[in-house]
Amino acid sequence: MRDAIADRRWGAALAIFAALALHVTPRDAAAAGAYDGSRPMLCVPITINECRSSGECRRVTADSINLPQFLKVDVTAQKVHSEETSRASPIRNVEHLNGRLIVQGGQDGRGWTLAISEQTGKMSATISSDGEGFVVFGACTPQ
Repeated sequence: MRDAIADRRWGAALAIFAALALHVTPRDAAAAGAYDGSRPMLCVPITINECRSSGECRRVTADSINLPQFLKVDVTAQKVHSEETSRASPIRNVEHLNGRLIVQGGQDGRGWTLAISEQTGKMSATISSDGEGFVVFGACTPQ
């Protein structure tokens, strides 16, 4: 029952955030600039917190909220998608702000924002709708 509810609530918007939590750092000079959105990135959520409007928050797993394990953030194609689930969410806004790539979108009554460090690939994201929200931490690696 929980999976069906999560599917309906978060649909394609969650696919965007699976890429958020893997801790990846550049290992050589070739990685420099790899997180600026000029090429696709694969992201993985590691830490996910679910919060309700009542103020109750709890740590959850990607599986428990039907979030794909891997998300591809493709700024050029203007979408975040999961190849494993075929879900996708359109990117509606891209901005570079203080060394971070800020990517935003919305779909099916939910809004999301993804912030990726252009230096390290570390990321954080939020997904919000009526009465609940998610905060996701992770990282991305260039494709």
